[in-house]
Amino acid sequence: MIKKLFGKKSKSEYRFKEAKNTACFVCDHVLNKERDILFVTHDKDGSSWQFLCGQDDHSESNIKIISMEQATDLDFTINDLFEMPEGFGAEREKVGSKWNPFRISE
Repeated sequence: MIKKLFGKKSKSEYRFKEAKNTACFVCDHVLNKERDILFVTHDKDGSSWQFLCGQDDHSESNIKIISMEQATDLDFTINDLFEMPEGFGAEREKVGSKWNPFRISE
């Protein structure tokens, strides 16, 4: 019981309402574990999530498609955003830092 209340979150935890095999976008920096996920968006149409490193040095060739479950396997702390509404994003300074939400502009 104590471990359940105070133990570390399991890497296998998956909290998003989307099916585990739902496609999402990541940058190759995140996929290759070169950088952490520091910038997340949940697009207004509700169908797309992006899990990015937050750096500005991206081009279309950097974007990769993986499943939501694979994204949570890369960084289980993104599960903290499972209730983020459509049309919003969140960013943080480093893994373990507080997520700072923002509204996606038109």
